[in-house]
Amino acid sequence: MVKKDSELFKPLVVTAEKYLRAYCDGKQQDDEKAKVALRALSVYRRILKVEKEREEIKSEWKKLIEGVAELRKLTRSKVKPKQEKDIGKTKFKPSSKI
Repeated sequence: MVKKDSELFKPLVVTAEKYLRAYCDGKQQDDEKAKVALRALSVYRRILKVEKEREEIKSEWKKLIEGVAELRKLTRSKVKPKQEKDIGKTKFKPSSKI
C-alpha cells in the first residue's frame, strides 16, 4: 500500500516542531533554520488540506457513480416494456425482389 504524503512528511514535521520550540525558548539562534522549519510546517498544512479535499472528492464521485447506476436501472426497467410492445407492432413487408 502506498503511504500518504502526510505520513511520509511526518518525520520532517516532528523535527521542525522541535526546532521551533527550542528557537522560541531561546535555546536555538539560527534564523534561517527557523524559516525552513516554518516553511516545512506550512507545506505540511497544505498537504493535509489537499488530502482532505481529495477524500471529499472521492466520496462525492462515489455517490455520483451510485446515483448514475441507480438511474440506469430505472431507465432500463422503463425502456424494456416499451421495446417489447414496439416489436409486436412492427410489421415487416417481404421483399418481392428475391
